[in-house]
Amino acid sequence: MEERSEQFVHLADVGDLVSARVCVAVLGSEGINARVHGESLGPYPVTVGRMAVTQIWVPQSKIARARDILTEAEIDHVLSPEVRGGAIADREALPMKVVAAVVATILAAAVIQAAMRVF
Repeated sequence: MEERSEQFVHLADVGDLVSARVCVAVLGSEGINARVHGESLGPYPVTVGRMAVTQIWVPQSKIARARDILTEAEIDHVLSPEVRGGAIADREALPMKVVAAVVATILAAAVIQAAMRVF
């Protein structure tokens, strides 16, 4: 069946657009035409939480081969059913959360101090 007329099916949900693009590139290098869908692709991209999830779609006849390719490329961890909700839900992002909190506190203190000078 020609791929253009073949139905595409959902292969995986990936936590971010970059990971999805890597998967699509790997699949493309093996001759599988993959597509991505998600809120992060629109004119107002959403890249936080569940709305950052990007879907990968492949032709129905090639779904098993697509899974095998991603497994062989050692990037099959992106196919996990549990999609992380972005950096906010990521335990590895804890140091960045602390840095963000410190920066926000410093900025808030600077704004309050500047406001006190005005009055």
